[in-house]
Amino acid sequence: MKKRRERRKYYNWEIEIAKGNTDRFYNSTDWEILREEVLKRDKRQCQFFLGKWNDGKHFPYAIKIIKADTVHHIVPIKQRPDLALDINNCISLSFEAHEIIEERHRWSWRKKKKPITEERW
Repeated sequence: MKKRRERRKYYNWEIEIAKGNTDRFYNSTDWEILREEVLKRDKRQCQFFLGKWNDGKHFPYAIKIIKADTVHHIVPIKQRPDLALDINNCISLSFEAHEIIEERHRWSWRKKKKPITEERW
């Protein structure tokens, strides 16, 4: 476990997130503490690929044991800032599972266009 920095000051995260300061939240000590608790609760295993959790739209293509390195908010914090630090609103996922659930995996297959002519200097 990495060395945690000291808690700087208390923030009312509900108000801060409503203002749009999600980066400040994800860089806070409060989030680090919650993240470690969630990973410990789920034994650092991806719950999506274990088949224990899905969001109703996305399902795992195979049941397998994968190390979890990401903590995902089930209900997004922009919709419900009051659940930002609720351990029951978080789930441990692998990076791949998190990309599938956030629907960012669709664009990973696209290749960059090659230039029509190669530049030679």
